[in-house]
Amino acid sequence: MIDFLRFNTGLARVMLLSVFLFSGFWAQSQRNLSGKPGYFNVPSAAPLADGLLSFGYNYNPQKYSLRYPGKLSEQILYVNLGLLPNVDVTFSLLQARENGKKIKDGLGDRQFDIRWRLFNEKKYQPSVALVMTNPFTIDAAMITQAVVATKHFELLPWLQTETTMGYGSNYYFYRAEENRNNGNIFTKFTLQKKTADKFKNSYLVGPIAGGKISFKNIGGLMGEWDGLKWNAGAYLNIIDHLHVQAGILNGDQWMFGASFQGNLNPKNRD
Repeated sequence: MIDFLRFNTGLARVMLLSVFLFSGFWAQSQRNLSGKPGYFNVPSAAPLADGLLSFGYNYNPQKYSLRYPGKLSEQILYVNLGLLPNVDVTFSLLQARENGKKIKDGLGDRQFDIRWRLFNEKKYQPSVALVMTNPFTIDAAMITQAVVATKHFELLPWLQTETTMGYGSNYYFYRAEENRNNGNIFTKFTLQKKTADKFKNSYLVGPIAGGKISFKNIGGLMGEWDGLKWNAGAYLNIIDHLHVQAGILNGDQWMFGASFQGNLNPKNRD
């Protein structure tokens, strides 16, 4: 909890300012660890409005940290933007923390991801999305290469469910380069196995699944299998732009986060 209360104040000011800058809102959506629509770790193929922008913060506990597993907790700062009707992009920054403070480990893991919906949801067809970390990324612990399918079901006018199933690849293209020698982004490409890389965290490897039950636009309950463990929790929409969520990972560690959202596209504002 201390980590959450002490998160980056500069980002917090920007997020608070965004509440007043954005006059419209579309489809509240909780975010996964790296800032994509999803659950706790698992991403979904749920649609995003063109122009929807989200700033957020997530806390990842020490036991299940990605860069320093079992040693240091982490904070993830992210910006997610609905760039096109079927494409959204995410820039995330993973930073290790110790005793409530960010450790001096540079700026942190910088990562740029793309989520591309290949198929939109229909009556008997789920939406399907490809989630990819760009191949020019180096030295990042949260790399994702996955395909997910999501389907919504309306049980009552005020009650809706969402289910997601997918598969995360154990392989990704990796640039075997150090930051100080990162002058040419087209060099030293290799195929890397997640379970054998320097982090060995197996983040989103193998079969993955998630689901939630939503009560109007107030909040809901959600759970997932992220390839390694079961996670469950809840999310709440406090005001039109503010969203918070919390969950327990594998039954023994807490994870939580918050995000502000608004739409840059005037056509998609209420």
